[in-house]
Amino acid sequence: MKLKPKKACNHSEIKNKTRLNKCIEITEKITIHFNNILHKISSMILLFMMLLTIADVSGRYFFNKPITGTYELTGLLLAITVFFSLGKAQLMNNHIEIDVITNKFSYKIQKILQSCISFMVIILLVLMTWQLYEYSYRLYRSEELSGDLGLPVYIFSAITIIGGIAFTLTYLLDFLQSLVKVVTWNDS
Repeated sequence: MKLKPKKACNHSEIKNKTRLNKCIEITEKITIHFNNILHKISSMILLFMMLLTIADVSGRYFFNKPITGTYELTGLLLAITVFFSLGKAQLMNNHIEIDVITNKFSYKIQKILQSCISFMVIILLVLMTWQLYEYSYRLYRSEELSGDLGLPVYIFSAITIIGGIAFTLTYLLDFLQSLVKVVTWNDS
């Protein structure tokens, strides 16, 4: 059996790989930090919603005085909570993934598919975030207010854009990491 000689590395390839790894490292730090902050904010909002609901139910049951706008405020804050938590869930791989067929593929094919899917999801998330912006702008222009409390609805819609950006960043990180795995798998 003949052994193939190893391909000689030139310095430009090594520089490009280290630049890409540094880019991924910076993206990873920013993404993780950003999503951790948003996740903590969403946890505090969730705690507030829980306390508000307890106070509303207690006031309704014991004093026959419910808190006005609890249902409305809970619905508006829930949108922020969900959008602020999406990126952290993706970082922790907590989203549902059906990989019955793809598990049967080779490692290289799996990483290529992961790169392609991550890229498509990035495009969809950019479009979604853009449409959230457009929707928020339309709400701002129409001066739409919530029913009971009279809160400007565009504020809540606009805040969800931050969560959309964070979620997009997590898929960008996934894309870059899977792309590097495809490239380094070819080099081995």
